[in-house]
Amino acid sequence: MNNSKESKLKVEDAYQKTTEEILELMAVDQQHGLTDEEVGKRRKAHGPNILEEQEKESIWKLILSQINNPVIYLLFAAAALAFVFGDIPEGIAILVVLLINTVIGFWMEYKAQKSMDALKRMDRIQARVMRSGKKTTIDAEEIVPGDILLIESGDLIPADARILEANELAVDESPLTGESVPVNKSAETLEGEKQVADRTDMLYKGTAVTGGAGKVVVCSIGMETELGSISSMVGEQEKEETPLNQKLNKLTKTLIYVTLGLAFGFLVVGWMTGKEIYQLIQTSIAWTIAAIPEGLPIVASIALARGMLRLAKKNVIVKKLEAVETLGETTMIFTDKTGTLTKNQLTVNTLFFPDENRMETDWTENDRVKFRESGDPAKNKNLDHLFKISVLANDASLKKESTGEADDSTEKNSQQKKKPKERLSGEGDGDPLDVALLHFSRSFDSSAYKGFRKLKRKLHDPFDSEAMVMGAVYEDDNGLYAAGKGATHAILERSRKIFINGDSKDFSEEDKNYWHKKNNDLADEGLRVLAFAYKTMDKLPEGKAAEDFLRDLIFIGLIGFIDPPRKEVADAIKICKEAGIRVVMVTGDHPGTAKNVGQKVKLFDKEEENVQMALSGNELNEKLETNEHDDILGTQIFSRVDPSQKLELIKYFQDKGEIVAMTGDGINDAPALKRANIGIAMGKRGTQVAQEVSDMVLKDDSFGSIVKAIEQGRIIFGNIRKFIMYQLSYHLSEIMIIALISFSLFTLPLLPLQLLFLNLLSDVFPALALGVGEGNPGTMKKLPKDPDEPILTRKNWLQISIYGLILSICISGAYFYAHFVWDQSEEISNNVAFFSLAFAQLLHVFNMREGDEPLINNQVSRNKFIWMALAICTAAIALAYFIPQISDILSFQELEARVWALIGITSILPLLIIQLIKFFNKNL
Repeated sequence: MNNSKESKLKVEDAYQKTTEEILELMAVDQQHGLTDEEVGKRRKAHGPNILEEQEKESIWKLILSQINNPVIYLLFAAAALAFVFGDIPEGIAILVVLLINTVIGFWMEYKAQKSMDALKRMDRIQARVMRSGKKTTIDAEEIVPGDILLIESGDLIPADARILEANELAVDESPLTGESVPVNKSAETLEGEKQVADRTDMLYKGTAVTGGAGKVVVCSIGMETELGSISSMVGEQEKEETPLNQKLNKLTKTLIYVTLGLAFGFLVVGWMTGKEIYQLIQTSIAWTIAAIPEGLPIVASIALARGMLRLAKKNVIVKKLEAVETLGETTMIFTDKTGTLTKNQLTVNTLFFPDENRMETDWTENDRVKFRESGDPAKNKNLDHLFKISVLANDASLKKESTGEADDSTEKNSQQKKKPKERLSGEGDGDPLDVALLHFSRSFDSSAYKGFRKLKRKLHDPFDSEAMVMGAVYEDDNGLYAAGKGATHAILERSRKIFINGDSKDFSEEDKNYWHKKNNDLADEGLRVLAFAYKTMDKLPEGKAAEDFLRDLIFIGLIGFIDPPRKEVADAIKICKEAGIRVVMVTGDHPGTAKNVGQKVKLFDKEEENVQMALSGNELNEKLETNEHDDILGTQIFSRVDPSQKLELIKYFQDKGEIVAMTGDGINDAPALKRANIGIAMGKRGTQVAQEVSDMVLKDDSFGSIVKAIEQGRIIFGNIRKFIMYQLSYHLSEIMIIALISFSLFTLPLLPLQLLFLNLLSDVFPALALGVGEGNPGTMKKLPKDPDEPILTRKNWLQISIYGLILSICISGAYFYAHFVWDQSEEISNNVAFFSLAFAQLLHVFNMREGDEPLINNQVSRNKFIWMALAICTAAIALAYFIPQISDILSFQELEARVWALIGITSILPLLIIQLIKFFNKNL
């Protein structure tokens, strides 16, 4: 075979070629398909019809990621020094801390990975192909370019293909383009450049057939498909490091530099004064332990893990611990429309009658009663006809939500054999517009609906993509009733009269022009519009008249359909606005549809609408080329955008300093989901590609869950800031105590093992209690903090310095008092410093309340975990003192009552001083 015939055909060229040209290029006969020999050659040349999967992190990689941290490196070094100098208990204690941190972080991320595995769809797609003149069913991955596929309603498209034959073919392309309405397809060749959403003679891998049947020739498979190119685009995107990691790493490096500087200074001074090298090394280790909050990695991991668990209960799966906090940094949300802001389910939105009575409401049975009571009986006849046509000119059937059985036995279009799984549950079989009409009619007037469904069909004219109409003739009590619906221009052309004020009147061209304009107005609002008409007949037509009985009709009115917004979205967007988070819609759908949904979910107010409120993909390119960036910054809706444009928008706003969260469910969202600071995929309707590249998955597909996640992220960041301030302030006091006493008396006031024991308690239990607090209820009423703001601000460092100084003065004062005034031994003075610092550190947790909070009833005092932590730590200290084996290891001495009194005064004094300062200065 000629090699040129085996070359991969570019998809962007296929839609511009005729069916004859495509078949010639693919070297295949439409009737017979490929031979087994040809299939083997092409499979060897092109490979299997699969996408390259993203490499999943191995267990060892997950483990290594938990210890890849400067704090961990420094603690490993401290443990190594302890072992070298024979301080085995110290070395073991440090390693235990490291082990706990690694296990917690690994376990939470491993569970998240397993949750994602459970979300993946395991179904193997099969396809019907023509091979050697015979129809056969094969696994989709065995398809090769040139295969002739036979498709029908319910099939998932396994490869990119050019349509050869189409019989009322309609395809749901929302996963790829964001288009909420199924697209009618034909074999007619297109001219000129077209976007994917406008290529009506092509089918794309990953989309679903919603109606009709057809025959197609495969042009591209695997990574060469449109889906494959998006997958490649995803692989090229690098994920930026999360803000939390960046800030913690920066803080850690600062601590390391301070620690190494102090230790080096002490070594130099001690060596110059002739001190023993072991004592100097031991003091340096003590400084390392004092300066580095050993519990920081543990508490950060647990705080984030706690957030993950809270969110999991709210139907949010977090794949990475740090992603929880990143949500708290979010300043913008880029949201897809279809399936995210909307239900991805067409419903009746608007009725428009010839008397210009427009009805737009959420239909209930009470609406029917109110309309009947308040409406003109003549006008009600329009509504009666509209309902009747909606039910009779309809090839769909509903499902009973309780059993999944057919709601009625009306015959269906022979082409509509099955539907994609996601459209069956509680919905119906058939074209989505027909299903929507049946739902609407049944909910508005269930008794009339049941009566219409029992009528006997006499003639049927299925939808024709050329005629753009469909209808049926039924026999009722008054004779024969012909019901028709279709595109407005087609129904108007076939209508001779118009039904108005309870009677039919002549339909002038002027009137028809008015209805053409009304159709365009509704379409501009983002509605999918159908026109409805009827006529009565004395007898059934025969011959050619029976094939085209939808003539000389009486026009009844229009119905507009829309993919309705989710109920919780408007409130969620309102909360985002109050929280200073900007929500921007980015969709591949029609501009009118996007603006309509945007208005309904209060993305913007209609009164505020201006030319910058929405931009199409083409307009966006023009703005970028002409550097009209102000227009882009002020835009709330970007419509008809392709995956590369979504990606460019993410990069554009990230370059402007925004922390961008991206929500989406489609294949077309995947590159942007990966590039965004936080990618959020839908769990129910989301494609596997979108779920795999995202940071979070919403199991309930609810936009409202995003707001809960952002609130949780803000709370977690606030909690992390609190416990870091708590840890660093008393670690600073430890450094000051060691420095002050070591440099003045050249004795070690706190032993390394004592510090490790004390820090293990304070760094974990009270700090952890702060880390899992419920937070401030008003956190979503505040503006997001500056993304460039460090984890600790200047104000926070001032607080830490003041807290640390007060603690160190009190504890050092107690040490000097016991040493100089009471002339106590070095061991007793050491115990005074240790126990004073231990209890002062525990009480110091109450200093972490906000300055504007009450002294008694505040976030800290209301936190039950704080009281539990204090009880655990107090019990642990008591046990360590009274158990001889532990007491000996920690060098505890038997202390007199007056010493305990000094310890008690010294422990509570820092709390009283700091609370007094907070009383006069709310900023501290």
